[in-house]
Amino acid sequence: MGFLQSEIEKRRIPELFGTDVKGGAVSQEFWRERREQIKELLSGQFAGYATRLSFKTNGTVVREEQNGFGGKAVVKTVQLDIRSDFSHAAFPFQIALPKKAENPPLFLYLSFTPEIADGLGEEILDEGYAIASVCYQDMAPDYYDEHKNGLGRFCTRNPFDSWGKLKIWSWGASRILDYILENESIDEERAAVMGHSRLGKTALLAGAFDERFSLTAAIQSGAGGAALFRGKSGEQIENLNGRGSRLWFAGNFFEYLGKTEELPFDQHFLLSLTAPRHLYVSSAAEDGWADPRSEFLGCAAASKAFELYGKKGLVTPDKYPETGDVLCEGSIGYHMREGTHYLSRDDWHRVMDYRSRHHV
Repeated sequence: MGFLQSEIEKRRIPELFGTDVKGGAVSQEFWRERREQIKELLSGQFAGYATRLSFKTNGTVVREEQNGFGGKAVVKTVQLDIRSDFSHAAFPFQIALPKKAENPPLFLYLSFTPEIADGLGEEILDEGYAIASVCYQDMAPDYYDEHKNGLGRFCTRNPFDSWGKLKIWSWGASRILDYILENESIDEERAAVMGHSRLGKTALLAGAFDERFSLTAAIQSGAGGAALFRGKSGEQIENLNGRGSRLWFAGNFFEYLGKTEELPFDQHFLLSLTAPRHLYVSSAAEDGWADPRSEFLGCAAASKAFELYGKKGLVTPDKYPETGDVLCEGSIGYHMREGTHYLSRDDWHRVMDYRSRHHV
């Protein structure tokens, strides 16, 4: 047994393929069934179920700038209107389309601010990518509102398995992708979803439940994101039970307060749902709250889902990564940069390098 495998076994995480599987019994057909079981498990015990209401989506371009970013891009502001028979919500997002790229690949970026890519849009456009950027608070506010605002209204509430805000924001990202695929000229095979911190957690849910995303990029997503809960340092389930953050998750998730070992899943389950597509996770060396080692081990533990498809998951030496390491050969990419909890230019460029390398 190698070093990393022994580190994973020390965490005593649930078996990804289930407890009844023998060595030769795992196939792609089995994984398709197991994948649905994991989605059901995570919906019921972690993220909550998305709305079951039928709905209609309509997007209206409310502003268009032909010479955005100094003439480099067409920039549109779209008001996305979503209606059901019982509720209605609307929110804006922006999309910047580089003029020099035909059918460009897309970043759907979950943003903390109204600025495109939180102010780094030009650098991304210069690499030939289109950017759809949405301020997450416009979809549903990030405070304790009992889910009475924004997209939170699209569900009958219960205290057990109704969707939390991470699931709400990820569902909103998928509605944005609906609009873009229908109305804009992008490379439909190369649509990535990306976010940082709580929005990295959100990106992982979007990529797990929406197979149209070719790449899911989660930057320093920590607890409830890429990091394994078992054996984790820094942020714990108890810390996620704050007045605001407890609405990020389904109520059932907090039945495991102080009982992490009883969780019927760990975060490698969530990461595995991106297989056989591509996943990118990054850590910061001084981000102890997120716990880089637990993020890294989450990737390593999810790798065998990718291997079922004849793909390499996380390609790594048999040791923990060091500051500055970039692991980009497999279908799971990973890097650990120096510094603290922050989405930096370096993070963006490592993800773009990975996309270029794997054409995703």
